[in-house]
Amino acid sequence: MRNISHIIKFLLSIIVVILFSFHAYSEMPNDTIFSQDLSSRESDICDEAESQFTKFKPQQLIVPGVLMVSGLAGAIDCENNLNRSVRDAMTDLSDGRQCKIDDYLRFLPSAAHLVMGSLGIKSKHNFKERFLISATAHAAMLVIGYGSKFIIHEQRPDLSDNKSLPSGHVALAFTGAELLRMEYGTAYGIAGYTLATGIAFLRLYNNKHWLNDVLMGAGIGILSARIGAWMLPFERKLFKINKKSNKSSTIALMPTYNPLDKACMMSFNAIF
Repeated sequence: MRNISHIIKFLLSIIVVILFSFHAYSEMPNDTIFSQDLSSRESDICDEAESQFTKFKPQQLIVPGVLMVSGLAGAIDCENNLNRSVRDAMTDLSDGRQCKIDDYLRFLPSAAHLVMGSLGIKSKHNFKERFLISATAHAAMLVIGYGSKFIIHEQRPDLSDNKSLPSGHVALAFTGAELLRMEYGTAYGIAGYTLATGIAFLRLYNNKHWLNDVLMGAGIGILSARIGAWMLPFERKLFKINKKSNKSSTIALMPTYNPLDKACMMSFNAIF
């Protein structure tokens, strides 16, 4: 139990380091529920605040860089005692049981980043721009994260395959968490990072990853979200997006159920 308490404290310390390494962004006017685009009010957004969101700064690489280097170092060190201690502690804690909820919760932060502004929550960008930021961030996460899996070939602790490093679940969750923090402020960021850290814990609990895998996944997720923000000015030019345009966006979400396959589905439509 002593090892387990150390692990929990270690994971909580990661949240604290991440959250306090960034400064909060000011909150901007919110979307009207599911229909109104923010672009008609974007003339009120301060250029300085927008610059803080999209401008590259070297210090923004510190937290993801430390996490990624720590994760890579753990993979290089074949006799990593910390990795094995955490694995053994988690094995004792789980006692052979698994909790698969992380397979679903990993999508929640990213989905929340897209739709919260359309539900009346104050956001910095309209849906069109949030979509571009999210698409770019997740594309970067897929390239960096899954590219690393096929290059490094680290074996999972349960010996199921050799694509353990980095954790894709954790990378996706932390991408969404950082997008939430940047777009909606510190309070929502804390919620996103808490959920993402819980997903990292479950990947260890389910014996699917080593500790260094989730550290690298977290670093990749944060970096990917930042890439999405850095690329926004270029994408505005590429897609000829005028921030002061009065055009509106319409979003529709429709849940459906297939009784034959006993499957739940969600259809998503957006008109820009």
